[in-house]
Amino acid sequence: MPRQSETIPSPIERLQQGDREVLIELYRENERMVRKYISENSGSADDAEDLLQDALVILWQNARKPDFQLHAKISTYLFAIVRNQWLKNLEKRKRENGSLEKAGEGVPTFTDEFRLDLQIVRDYLNDMGDLCRKILLMYYFDGFDMQTIAEANELANANTAKSKKYQCLKELGNKIKTKFNASDFLTS
Repeated sequence: MPRQSETIPSPIERLQQGDREVLIELYRENERMVRKYISENSGSADDAEDLLQDALVILWQNARKPDFQLHAKISTYLFAIVRNQWLKNLEKRKRENGSLEKAGEGVPTFTDEFRLDLQIVRDYLNDMGDLCRKILLMYYFDGFDMQTIAEANELANANTAKSKKYQCLKELGNKIKTKFNASDFLTS
């Protein structure tokens, strides 16, 4: 038990000190709120779990920056991250569903061949370095903007993230081109 002169570190201080146990505590404290919000907005328990974990990673990364200052309750901060990510996710789903609905109008549908092509790209993505994989997934699959990607990956700014994304995409393309020809992929 701490003495009266000792102070118990705040969760942010614990994060800044590298205490990963606080992440488990924060997960438990915020799980119900996130599940409720996501379930009320067309999401599943798995969606809620993934989003809360992502939000905690973002909090961890930001809290470890020397100039980080939190001007709200941690639960408010985490909820804002979850909400923003979920809205982007819903918008992405809406775009994908819109593409599927317009299939009769010349837009390609998600056929088995398309899924196979996408799986090949994902396999090659998984073989890339962590930074490249993260940047490409955040941009192309999650729809994050360059500033968010820069902050999440501790890059100097949005232009640095954009340049790195270009390099990573070029690397991915070269890896795929060494193994496949354009005729190997679905075209229309």
